[in-house]
Amino acid sequence: MAKKYIPNGSCLVCDKGAAPTQLIVTNHNNTKIYGEFLASEADMKPGENIMPFGACSVKNGSPCAFAPLYWDKCNKDVKVNGYKLVFEDAKLLCATGGQIMVSITATSGTGTIQFGLTGMGFGALPWVDYNRAIDFIQRGIIYDVESGKLSLVRSNSASDYRRHGNYGEMKDNVFHRADGWDDIRAEHPLIDIDKPTAPGIDGAYNKGGVGGDYKETDGKYNSAELQKNKGTGFKELDQNWSQNHLDNGAISNPDHALEISNRNQNNTLDRAITRTHTDGTMRTEPVDGNASKLRGQGTDIEYPQTRAQQLATSVRSSISNSAPIQALADSKMSNAVRNSEAALQANEYLWRNSDQIAKYGKVVGRGAVVVGVVMDTYSIGTAYAEEGEFGEKTQAAAGSAAGGMAGGWAGAQLGAIIGTAICPGIGTVVGGIIGGVIGGLAGSSFGKALAGWF
Repeated sequence: MAKKYIPNGSCLVCDKGAAPTQLIVTNHNNTKIYGEFLASEADMKPGENIMPFGACSVKNGSPCAFAPLYWDKCNKDVKVNGYKLVFEDAKLLCATGGQIMVSITATSGTGTIQFGLTGMGFGALPWVDYNRAIDFIQRGIIYDVESGKLSLVRSNSASDYRRHGNYGEMKDNVFHRADGWDDIRAEHPLIDIDKPTAPGIDGAYNKGGVGGDYKETDGKYNSAELQKNKGTGFKELDQNWSQNHLDNGAISNPDHALEISNRNQNNTLDRAITRTHTDGTMRTEPVDGNASKLRGQGTDIEYPQTRAQQLATSVRSSISNSAPIQALADSKMSNAVRNSEAALQANEYLWRNSDQIAKYGKVVGRGAVVVGVVMDTYSIGTAYAEEGEFGEKTQAAAGSAAGGMAGGWAGAQLGAIIGTAICPGIGTVVGGIIGGVIGGLAGSSFGKALAGWF
């Protein structure tokens, strides 16, 4: 069987790169073979013929900066514009150590991977940040409480006030996260409103990195006040109470631990109660090193939520509380997963390593988005140049790109809801990523079809 050549628009992958990209044939001298511009040995210039491949494993996850050497299989007898044509099974060798090859051909802007890539990256990218998953879960619980879907009174015990305290702590976490504070506690943030209460620091935050601003908080519901620990006699948020927790590993990062300990000991550490009232309104009440309130310094604060967030949370809540999702959450399988030691360890690992995971994941995700946008733009432009107007091909290209973006976002949201029902935390992350990928592909195909209706 005669070997085939590589057409313009083919999807390329690198065995050391994290994201696929598209081949753009430019050295064709306007010569088509079988109706296609075919790749020649000259079509290997970075940024012109081939976009970067995301994170590079040879460079420990740094962005791709490939240095092409040559295509290893060319037909010496068939040339275009003086350059030999490249066989479809050829590999483009990179001086960094990678090998680039054709994965899926996607000519004339019709490839699913081509358009789905933007949506995949756009939908899945946010979920590599574990803080996003925590915020997703906490906001969902808070919304259900404040919309009356979830009672703060446990059905089996009216005198059990754990939900009150956990609700207040979650609102404290969400407020500070939205205000630019990083949670530096070693303890995993609350994602279960029924978790038994335990002595500990509700909130330890940093803004500006090591040496920046530090703050310690205690979330309280309604009229609850700071309490003395029965074992130590120390009052919540006072210097001795704080130092006791710090000495017992409350802050995992040693640099942050040293900074906050020094400020606690010299009484320059910001301390405050974050109070949530019965109607959901909030107030911050600063205290001194003796855990005594500073008179006249309390401030009302707004729960951080845009209209878009409120609408999205409302929709997610309706889906989360639907019969199928509730049945999944209450199933024996889901209960077994979320209560397993493996799930607990996975959540702890994600929390302890959230910064490193997010940094690497964002490189990969952003690479996919950038490559996808370039591919989408090129394909829309190519279709428009071919038609000379916003015709059927251009509409399909634009619709596919837009559908991929919308599908990626929607798929990630639904995937995160399903994942949370199975196992809050790790399930949320996995569901969001998988949902973003599937949604990007499905949305791309649907958008392309929808565009043809107009």
